[in-house]
Amino acid sequence: PVSRPTKVPRALRRHRRQSGTARAQMGTSVVALRLSRALGSRPAASLAISATATAGNFSIAADNAGWYSRGTTLADRHVQLLRLFDWDWSDSEYSGCGPSISADCWAQEPRRLSEEKCKKTRSSDLTVIYRAKQSDADLLSPDLLRQVCELESEAIRVLRAGACQPPSSGCSAVRGGECLAPVSVVSLLRDSLGWELACADLAADPATVRLAEALGLVGYDYTADSPSTRTLAAVFPLVRDSALDFLLEVHHAGTLRLASANVDTAYGMWRRDDFRDAVRDEVLFSDMALVYGSLVVSLVCVLAYTRSLFLSVVGLLQVCFSFPLAFFCYSIVCRLDFFPFLNFLGLFVIMGIGVDDLFVVVDKWSQAARSLPPGSDVPTIAAVAGPDAALTMLLTSLTTAAAFFATAVVPVAPVRVFAIFMGFMVLADYLLCLTVTFSAVCLQHRWLQRAPSSRRARCLLSLLDFSRCSSRPPQEAAAPRARVLERLMSGPMHIAVHRGRFVLLALFFAALGLCVWQVANISPPSSTAVQLLPESHVVERYETWKQDFAEEDSSEMFVVWGLTPGDTGDHNNPELVTDLLADLDWDPSSREAQRWLLDFCNATASDPAAPRATDIGCPLRDMDDWLVDSAAAGQPRCGGASRLPVPPDAFHPCVEEYLSSEDRYSWYMGMRTYRGRLVALVASYKVVINFDSSYEQVRDTVDEWEGWMDTQNKGAPDGVRGGFFTSARVHWWDTNRSMLLGAYYSIGAALAVVFVVVLLATLNPLTTVYATVSVGTVLLLVIGTVLGMGWELGFLEGICFAILIGLSCDFVLHMAHAYTSADQPTRELKSRDALARMGPPVFAAAMTTLSTGLVMFGCTFVFFFQFGTILVLTMLYSILTSLFFFLPLTNAAGPTGRCCSLAPLSTKGRASGGADKEASTQQARAAEPEAGQIRQSL
Repeated sequence: PVSRPTKVPRALRRHRRQSGTARAQMGTSVVALRLSRALGSRPAASLAISATATAGNFSIAADNAGWYSRGTTLADRHVQLLRLFDWDWSDSEYSGCGPSISADCWAQEPRRLSEEKCKKTRSSDLTVIYRAKQSDADLLSPDLLRQVCELESEAIRVLRAGACQPPSSGCSAVRGGECLAPVSVVSLLRDSLGWELACADLAADPATVRLAEALGLVGYDYTADSPSTRTLAAVFPLVRDSALDFLLEVHHAGTLRLASANVDTAYGMWRRDDFRDAVRDEVLFSDMALVYGSLVVSLVCVLAYTRSLFLSVVGLLQVCFSFPLAFFCYSIVCRLDFFPFLNFLGLFVIMGIGVDDLFVVVDKWSQAARSLPPGSDVPTIAAVAGPDAALTMLLTSLTTAAAFFATAVVPVAPVRVFAIFMGFMVLADYLLCLTVTFSAVCLQHRWLQRAPSSRRARCLLSLLDFSRCSSRPPQEAAAPRARVLERLMSGPMHIAVHRGRFVLLALFFAALGLCVWQVANISPPSSTAVQLLPESHVVERYETWKQDFAEEDSSEMFVVWGLTPGDTGDHNNPELVTDLLADLDWDPSSREAQRWLLDFCNATASDPAAPRATDIGCPLRDMDDWLVDSAAAGQPRCGGASRLPVPPDAFHPCVEEYLSSEDRYSWYMGMRTYRGRLVALVASYKVVINFDSSYEQVRDTVDEWEGWMDTQNKGAPDGVRGGFFTSARVHWWDTNRSMLLGAYYSIGAALAVVFVVVLLATLNPLTTVYATVSVGTVLLLVIGTVLGMGWELGFLEGICFAILIGLSCDFVLHMAHAYTSADQPTRELKSRDALARMGPPVFAAAMTTLSTGLVMFGCTFVFFFQFGTILVLTMLYSILTSLFFFLPLTNAAGPTGRCCSLAPLSTKGRASGGADKEASTQQARAAEPEAGQIRQSL
């Protein structure tokens, strides 16, 4: 049973008897009113039940996979290629479905230093890259080559500590014989000139350097016409089992951070990412300690505003409890198993939203307590403060959650599930604020009412309210007063906003125009690569500098026949990959099809209308050369065929015979057979794009290949018309493009949601337009600022903008709702009322979240720094826009009375026009101050 207030104030009864809009608003708040009374009557029980309902035993395993698009046309093509290379042809049935295994690309054959006397380099070996500090310097010059030799000797000395590969017979050893010689230009020169040669006596031999170029040890800027290079590489053989641990040890000690007067170095693992990922993980977890330390800053800010340790702790618990409650909806209701590390950053996003809700509840309670007669009991205050706080937070929570849910259109699994998880966290935080936080406020007020009046007792209760421990008499302490921040907002701040409204609007419109121009002239990212660490970090330098070396698979484009683009896996879980989908029309056995496939390889590599590409792998041409060579050697194959095309009935057996020779089944990737039939064919080409290629360069390459493949498929014979192109670089470009398009769509969806929610809440199109324009202003100001700072709309920036969209709505919506609900006759008084009621909690929430973002500026991880920047700018521009753009708009041309209001259309029998407006104005003037304050609070 719920106990009702023993005495309802007369002003409150008169307010309930009001007709028209007030009665309609009260009708929509029945649930909130009853909930407020229940919480106010039994706050301790409500708090315990709410906390128990959100706590539980749950486990979360974070993952960091899946950072690529799925479900798009380009993504469907590439996942089929990856699935083809990973398919277990011995155990699986080729019927369009199979086991779900990891889709890792195949490993390339490692390079050799020479055919006779040097071992293969392995993926676990250490690679040191030497780079001249001056862009026009040549490392093959005598002075710089000497410095490279000395740096290499120092690296060998460091590696002698226990991880270098012991020498084997036939391999060159360094002086002393402890380690194998590194695969490098210096080793090649010493191998030909003598191992005892001093560094000062080394001279670059053109023939040796050309061999090093073939081995990928010389930068691609070295050519026969221009025999100079800024970059060299050396590969140091390491013991496989201890390579990673040893590299991490010397990295921590700093002994491999070598440099000379003119040469810098960077290091990493040869063709493996273990070392890079391990270092990034260490930096990540180190930064996480600083990031989670920012929660302490939030606690201090909340403590300063609420003046209550009890409410501060409960408020932070409210935010923390929203995590498991959202995880329940995420995992159990939506059945999402993939939980990326990005979801943990939701704690910092929800911290800003939760603190805002906490401040709203505290201020609404304080305003309701001041508007009611002194000594009003908790249920009475709850009946006034509860519906108002619930409706105010509902508007912002629905808008923010909808903005996050709209971001789920991004076809990148971590971003999509992060958006879903954040939407649930916002709704969970709203429910917990209505139950946990509101119960705590009720409980604190009851404890303070029943506390003894002695100073000693009041000081013991300072954990509930610091102001109780004061020298004021008990009767003064019991009478709540407006806060300093509230008096500041309703006084000097309002005067400044009102008098300077036109100047403020002019300044904001000028800044808005500048940002619109900045956004309109935005250029695509100059690179599709993702930078996670600062440019000065040795790992980031290595990832950047290694692009100076041409690798076999660095720029490959694949053309695939026999498969159908598609992705049957779970797009929200990277571990559940697609099945292999066969092209049922694929049949290359006819003579026309064989001849067309051969001509396709030649035309793609030589036709002027074809994309710029170099043919590096055409399976049917290789098979044709094999037939020609076999016939010339007097060993005819495939029933005596001398070359392609062969008879249709002999084609598939001929392919099997070709693959069985030299055991091509184990390593040849161009052809895949199943049950004696060729089911997939892959041709490869060298193209000019790479991971550091510009967005426009990759886009142009994709457009060229799309046009070329469409033209070729239209003229292809039956059975080979389903060819498509794909590449890892193209797939990554598609991921970046999907992130950008998703960010644009999310911004549009967020503005649409703001418009609908504000319109339904205020029933005033003019206020709705002001609020929507203000939210758009926040977005444009943030985006324009970061573009002016030199940012590009790349992958990480797209993630930050997805977070920005959800945070940019709250403050403006608070002001819009407060202005509409203010029961004042003029726009100046309505603006002042809105500023006095919502200015303090909005300003305090902005400062709290902004302080949290400032702490992240000390992080090393680039994403954390960018996340902190977005957080600070969003809070800064949100509070400035709500105070100095939206309120000047309402001061200058805000609606009053029934102006632009749709409320008369929604109430039957209501009189309209000037008579109705005059009646409401007279009623407002006739009411005593107490009733006016109550109507203002409700």
